[in-house]
Order: sequence, then structure tokens, then C-alpha cells
Amino acid sequence: MTVVGLIVILVGGSSFALRDKAGSSLTSAQNTLAALVGQARAQAAVNQTEARLLVYAVRTPAGDVEKYLRLLQVFIASPQGSTTWVPVGSPVYLPRGVFLVPTPTTGLLAAGVVWPTNPAPLSTLGTAANPNQPVGTAFNGAGTVFFLQFNPDGSLSPAANPYIKLALTTGGFAANNLPAFNNANAVRGLIIRPSGAVSFVNDASGF
Repeated sequence: MTVVGLIVILVGGSSFALRDKAGSSLTSAQNTLAALVGQARAQAAVNQTEARLLVYAVRTPAGDVEKYLRLLQVFIASPQGSTTWVPVGSPVYLPRGVFLVPTPTTGLLAAGVVWPTNPAPLSTLGTAANPNQPVGTAFNGAGTVFFLQFNPDGSLSPAANPYIKLALTTGGFAANNLPAFNNANAVRGLIIRPSGAVSFVNDASGF
């Protein structure tokens, strides 16, 4: 009985440790995302031009498995009003095992996972074509990107009604190398209001 009890304790401890690690990674990703949103807004104001936070959005097999829904970087329009996007910060990867949740989640759910619909913890970002970055840079060859854009006054462009959602979740990789979101309850993220103000969302029902 003592041996059985020890096994139960060890298994339970391992399970708790895994959950705790996933939760810590999700919290870290949420803080990273908030910092990048703040950086994009600040760069728009400082440079008096449009600024974008880009998210790598090319699915495999055409895209890079490590970058998809995990690579982010801040860019500004140079000059203002142009479609020439210049990086103003280093590329950042979300922690391994954490992904931005796109709209929709088609083909991105692990077996048996049902994604909530009311409210739906999904990111509501714009979609754009290749930002035409130089060879050797993180977004070179990115045929599709998701983006969040700010005006020179720090407000969202276009204005969102009532807000933009940025959702993050945990997952592994399926056999086709696409992310497989594995826990519909493990969701955190941000809400960004038209003014550019940011609020943290700490559970799936908060979106």
C-alpha cells in the first residue's frame, strides 16, 4: 500500500508540474504580447506614422513550422501612409507550446477538443500579404501575415467596435506539422480598445 501511495503521489506531482509549466508559459506569452502591443503603439506615436505588430501566418507545408502563430515583430510605415514596412524591434517568438489563436481554428484543434463559441476566444486581426522583408530577416518570404495596426495618435486603425481580441493558447504539433490546440480552457490574451488601451484577459470566458 505504501508503494502504491508513493506512485499516486509521484504521478499526481508530475501532472501538476506539467500543468504549472504550461500555465507559466501562457502567462509569459501574455506578458510578451502586451509588451509588443505597447511597443507598436509607442512607435506609432514617436515616429508619427502607422505602426503594425505582425504575426507570421503562413501554414505548413509552405510556411515555417516554428514561426507559424509564434513569430511576432513590430514595424512602422516609412514614410507615413506608405506600404513600406520597416522593422523597429527584434523578432520575438512566443514560448514553445504557446500559439496565437487565429480566426478561425479550422484544422488547428487536437482530437476531442471543442473550441468555445460564446464568447469565442479568437484573435480578431487584419490579414495582409507579404511585407517584402530582405533575405535573411525573420519575415522574409512570409506570404501572409496577421497584423494589429496603430495610427500616429496611438489609436487602433481601423477603429474596432467594441475592441480587438488577441487570444493565446497551448498546443503541440499534429502529424502535418500544424499546431494542435489541446486545451480549450487554457486561454489567455488581451483586449485592445479603439483608443489603444489594453486589458488583460485571464480565462477563455473573458473574451
